[in-house]
Amino acid sequence: MISLDTARAEIARTSAGSDYTDEFERLFFTADEAALRREAGAEHVTASCLIVDPVTETVLLNHHRKAGLWGQFGGHLEAEDVSLRAAAHREAMEESGLRELRWFSPAPIDLHVHDLSTSFGACRRHFDVVYAAVADVGQTPVASEESLAVGWFQLTQLPNSLMPDLTLRLPELYRTSVDVWGLTDPDGSAPPR
Repeated sequence: MISLDTARAEIARTSAGSDYTDEFERLFFTADEAALRREAGAEHVTASCLIVDPVTETVLLNHHRKAGLWGQFGGHLEAEDVSLRAAAHREAMEESGLRELRWFSPAPIDLHVHDLSTSFGACRRHFDVVYAAVADVGQTPVASEESLAVGWFQLTQLPNSLMPDLTLRLPELYRTSVDVWGLTDPDGSAPPR
């Protein structure tokens, strides 16, 4: 399982500034290692991934079964996850049904904190660490049991029922994803600065 030190180090590497950094630190201070486990409390860390195709300016989204809304792929950390990045990658592959991602961001592209509806049971607030991935729109996604549907969407033709505030955040998340992808070496690592 990921350690708190690893999570803090990954969050510190977030490519864009975030208004939520202090909220993550508050959670870590009050909950310690428990912040990384869903069974430890109503507020905890999750990892997610926005999958994009920069060539066609599309994003791959899932229609989340519990939320009843469209959003990026993601979820709770599992025992086998050694990093937030590993958790986001696992969630992206499991929930998208894709066989391959051409690239996966070396660091988070965003941090986000959001409250949840009662359909999420004991979970009340997610502290989400967002990564990015690139895939080809020609790949056929397959919905997992956690999704009602999975589909590619043009940035100019997004579904109406997006997760709260994703309507405003999605264009910026897309741009950040593409920018970071363009700044990485072919092996996915960040070039020296």
